[in-house]
Amino acid sequence: MEGMEYISCVRFSMQLMIAESVFVIYWKKKDFFAGRFILALVGYFIMALSAFTAFRSIPGNNPATYMSYYIALFVLTLMVMFFCFQVKKKEVLFAGVCGYATQHIAYAAYTIFHELTNLRLPAVWDFLLLRFFPYILAAVIVYCLLIRRYEGRGELVDKDMRMIVLALVILLTVIFISVLVDTGTFGDEAGILRNVLCKVYAIICSVLSIFIAFSLSWQNRITHENEMMETMLHNMGEQQKLSKETVNIINIKSHDLKYRISKIAKIEDDQEQKEYIEEIKKAVTIYDNIYQTGNSAMDLILTEKSLMCEENGIKVSSMVDGTLLNFMQTTDVYALFGNLLDNAIESVIKEENREKRIISIHISRRNEGCHIHVENYCNKELVFENGLPVTTKRDKAYHGFGVKSIKYIVEKYQGDVLMQKVDNRFRVDIMFY
Repeated sequence: MEGMEYISCVRFSMQLMIAESVFVIYWKKKDFFAGRFILALVGYFIMALSAFTAFRSIPGNNPATYMSYYIALFVLTLMVMFFCFQVKKKEVLFAGVCGYATQHIAYAAYTIFHELTNLRLPAVWDFLLLRFFPYILAAVIVYCLLIRRYEGRGELVDKDMRMIVLALVILLTVIFISVLVDTGTFGDEAGILRNVLCKVYAIICSVLSIFIAFSLSWQNRITHENEMMETMLHNMGEQQKLSKETVNIINIKSHDLKYRISKIAKIEDDQEQKEYIEEIKKAVTIYDNIYQTGNSAMDLILTEKSLMCEENGIKVSSMVDGTLLNFMQTTDVYALFGNLLDNAIESVIKEENREKRIISIHISRRNEGCHIHVENYCNKELVFENGLPVTTKRDKAYHGFGVKSIKYIVEKYQGDVLMQKVDNRFRVDIMFY
């Protein structure tokens, strides 16, 4: 890296951070963000300049040295993002890959323009128009075409790690080729033509990297939702049966109440009449299962499932603040809690000891977020795979889909889910931040 100046390190770092910044716009910031960002920025430039000094001391202009240097600065920007934002590591890698690809697109476009025009400008104008403006422009274009369309709206919820790694491999390959050409020695005309063609190729490959990392994750979401729809259609018949059972329960209770009320006038003994009225009050308690949590979808699912539990001798203990769920779509609330409660009911209904037929559900605010806890008795052995219990039923194409659906909906809203069995209790904890 002989002949490189310190300003090149600062310039590249600035360009890379500009390109990466548009991918973090919708990210949740960590506490004390301003202080964290200043500390991270200072630490970054100290380590970046130290890396520059170390690599520059290596004699010669070996392309591998340049490549290692650029990768080192790239990794440092990933550390800055992870230190400042509350996101998963694969989200940080995603933003880094797409940001580096955006930076390289701008660099390649600048190089093509410079080679074809050989334009020379004063230092200030050269910095603003050629070393700064192209990177701002490239970042804005990527933001308008991709990020603003999908990010922050729950549209692109789960990045595909395989696609991110593939995009990173393509990006690093094309950058290495660019470094080979930049550090090579060629004749004037041949060198210019080769450099221009190389940078055109770099732009194409960098755009492809962004497409692979970004758009294919979006396509994976569409595929997953199609699978969800197919499974929901498959289960619709069962759900219809459950709804009919709920209506039948209410009809039977209503008919029983009419019969009981009609007998009150025929009872002459005051004590017997009083006892009979108490029995009617107990029968009326079914209507205590009408929930008002502050979220209509939550009210519906709790009311329906609690009526089923009442009929099957299952007790439901609930402390629910439904207003905390108003950020979710109605269908997602119904699907999430429908699956959670169906799984709990399926587990406890098999218990012969009715004292163990208890389901607890709590939704409360915790650390400025929404915490969901569902718990039920479970004495069967469970096998977990990737944090999810594996179904033991034969028809695995449709059974076991419920817990996968739960995980998918939680991650759609950037939440975390933990499923575990502790002391014959199956527990599900979900945290939305």
